[in-house]
Amino acid sequence: MMERYMRKIRCLIALCCLTFATAGASQAQAGGETITRAADEGFALVADFHPAAEGAPVIMLLHMLNSNRAAWDPLIPDLSAAGYALLNIDMRGHGDSGGAQDWDAIIHDAAFGWRGWLAENEHIGAGGLAIIGGSIGANVALISCAQVEICRGAIALSPGLDYRGVKPGAALVDGLAERKALLVAAQNDKSSSSAIRQMFFNAKGQVTARMYRGRAHGTRLFDSAYDSVSALILGWLAELFTTDEG
Repeated sequence: MMERYMRKIRCLIALCCLTFATAGASQAQAGGETITRAADEGFALVADFHPAAEGAPVIMLLHMLNSNRAAWDPLIPDLSAAGYALLNIDMRGHGDSGGAQDWDAIIHDAAFGWRGWLAENEHIGAGGLAIIGGSIGANVALISCAQVEICRGAIALSPGLDYRGVKPGAALVDGLAERKALLVAAQNDKSSSSAIRQMFFNAKGQVTARMYRGRAHGTRLFDSAYDSVSALILGWLAELFTTDEG
């Protein structure tokens, strides 16, 4: 009886240790490696980097206004499983990053500062780069991608014609004319749904637009239609990088 009891105790301890180890590994994978670099003004800018195989494409993630990089947590496991390296950024003035919400500086951070960090650390090369953003982060994604030759395309969740002076219209006409963009909005998100109609009409590059029911905005689309939105993003990215490689 005592021997059977002790076997049960040992099994329970082993199971607990295995569960703890698995949870720890999942937590580390979800968080990535936290990167801190200094802005030109001296304060810290923070992002999480999720590595992938050498030469894999890199996806840069830009959250919404007054949000932070945790907004992308639902999508990160699927992007990682698809083989992409990820740079999930707290834009300046948000989350763990210092500074003010200076949108010209935020665009520069994405297009040159963080892209430079990727290049300096040999995380970006033949695989190329794509940028995904939500709301004002979507506008930043479109503009930043247009400024960076290595960026092959941008995904904009609920972009607008003018969010706090960040206007991506010209990027779709000029800088992205030879590249690709995916524009996504909910039908009852009036400012964004009307904006992507106008963007789609004016754009010169290869632009895809998708509307969803409801009024969810930016990364909140994950709350209402995660399976569909994530499948759309993954399918578009797969086509983007496969086409460019061919």
